[in-house]
Amino acid sequence: MKARSTALQGGLALAGLVAAYVTWQRPKDSFKSESVVVVDASKNSLERVRYEDGLRSVTVEKKDRLMVGLAYLPGKRPVIDAGETLVAIDGGADAGVDGGTLLATSRPAEPPPDRTVFANDRADTLWAKLTPFEGTRALGTLSKEKLDEVGLTNSERKLELQVAGVTRRFTISRPVSGLIGSYAQDEKSGEVFLISSSLFNELDPNSQLLVDRRLHLFKQTEFDAFTVTAGVQTAAFVQTGADIPQTAKVARAATPDKAEELVKNWHEKIWNRLIVTEVLSKDELPKAGAPDVQVRIEYTLKAQPKGWLELAFDPKGGTWARSENTPSWVSVHQGSEEIIIEGIKLTAPQ
Repeated sequence: MKARSTALQGGLALAGLVAAYVTWQRPKDSFKSESVVVVDASKNSLERVRYEDGLRSVTVEKKDRLMVGLAYLPGKRPVIDAGETLVAIDGGADAGVDGGTLLATSRPAEPPPDRTVFANDRADTLWAKLTPFEGTRALGTLSKEKLDEVGLTNSERKLELQVAGVTRRFTISRPVSGLIGSYAQDEKSGEVFLISSSLFNELDPNSQLLVDRRLHLFKQTEFDAFTVTAGVQTAAFVQTGADIPQTAKVARAATPDKAEELVKNWHEKIWNRLIVTEVLSKDELPKAGAPDVQVRIEYTLKAQPKGWLELAFDPKGGTWARSENTPSWVSVHQGSEEIIIEGIKLTAPQ
């Protein structure tokens, strides 16, 4: 009986603590609302979103289409020593009689430059989450002790929303062990709101989650012909039955009834296997300089231009691509130079 009584008292105490915690986080004036509007923005009135994590920033801005900017904050860009650093590597059994430790030189990777590129569908979803910008609880103004407790004191994390020409700025809490969600404090009014942490996971400046890596906005079913050019050689192809992958056929324009499986397989690699690894800003060139275009593909639908793709390979700079949907060059995965070699072969005289 004594053990049961002790357990019951412990359970009641825990329930009381949970109730007190939930009550503290509820809106100051109402306990009915499941969410509270922090900034009443619409898709048309929201103009810019900017988030800073203390080192870098991410900006999503509405232009002709959504753009995303990734940059270091002033004075925060890491400085890389031009020299090389000795690093220890476990040699293993192959390093000698008893393996041991090898010394090798290594140079830290240079930090990426500040860039503004096209935003993807996830940015569209993020934009929708902020129209309006809502919190799960409104906590009013908090004491200094409470601000310390939720991680808002001296936090370098900032959120800016520009709505109809007016900028609202919030301090965002640092991660605090044991607390769920993030806290946003309006820097003008001092009011504090509880916000879902998923929003700031999407806005992580280091994640590249919002960068559009698509080479085309149109689908593989939305063209019926394409031309491959390599140097002075050109080969024209037609595509039929693309609505059903099993029946899709690719043939040379001169012999449209003669399907060419090799050409189809090559083109499948371009659409489904090219992996974009880095996206450059408008007018930005790779470090090795302007790539030498070796293959160009032009797509048409009912004889009207649909889009294009250029591929280039540099033994020192890797494989690069650009298209109607890239602001400049994009790097693609290692080994993709084989696609260029195959494309050049396709244009050879029959």
